[in-house]
Amino acid sequence: MSDLEHLQSLVEDAFLEAPLMYANGFINGLGATDAYTVLQTNGRAVAVVNMSLPVAKTLGQGLLAMIAAYEEQTGDTVATLDQIHGR
Repeated sequence: MSDLEHLQSLVEDAFLEAPLMYANGFINGLGATDAYTVLQTNGRAVAVVNMSLPVAKTLGQGLLAMIAAYEEQTGDTVATLDQIHGR
């Protein structure tokens, strides 16, 4: 099994086994050795994700790279929540 096939299998399993939720907001926080994100739907907390600082940093970099690739492929710019709310 190739690395791509293995990754696809992991993603398929996650969609079958892990809880699914939608978030349109979030609150980030930082402890001495960990970070957390409170996921929100319409202002209501729906999940808390705790992670180590290396995982948080890697997740952030991965999300930025994914959005940058989307913007490059589509020619569209994805606005941030601050831009949408005029902050």
